[in-house]
Amino acid sequence: MEARTENRNVPQIIKRSKIKILTLLSILTVLTGCMDNIHYLIFKSVDTAGWSRCDTLIYTIPPIERHSQIGISVLLNTEAYPYQNIAFDITIAQDTLLYHEQQEYTLSQCTPKSGIGGRCDYTLPITNITLCDTLPTTLTLIHQLEQPTLKGIREVGISVGALIPKPGDIIWQIEW
Repeated sequence: MEARTENRNVPQIIKRSKIKILTLLSILTVLTGCMDNIHYLIFKSVDTAGWSRCDTLIYTIPPIERHSQIGISVLLNTEAYPYQNIAFDITIAQDTLLYHEQQEYTLSQCTPKSGIGGRCDYTLPITNITLCDTLPTTLTLIHQLEQPTLKGIREVGISVGALIPKPGDIIWQIEW
């Protein structure tokens, strides 16, 4: 005689799978909704030997159809970055100079956007600015720390999108 076995846990497994799929779809919907605030996003890889002071990162932003102010941020992806700060010489130009400043960021005071192991991703605000919507924009970054070569930086990117909040502005945050 052959014994038949039934797996009575199959309905529970299917129910759990449906919940996981619905949760994943909800998260993706929230994430894609946040992407509406980003008009342009690009990353440049940094040489594994490090980012030398003589290496200039140049980003060309195509015209963005928007007449109001936008925010521009530097996105820094690091892995075992040995310093607690970073500084940039930042130039933004369209036909003429629009913005030029040297900014230093203390990374220990910045909350990493995400991080796994020794990897940290930072969003560092540059400025809110109004760009002409018919001209391309050039953004130039040169690192300004005293070290001749910065090690531990994987990528440096720029994000052009929603206005950068001012200190004291209320920021809505979803915690998972």
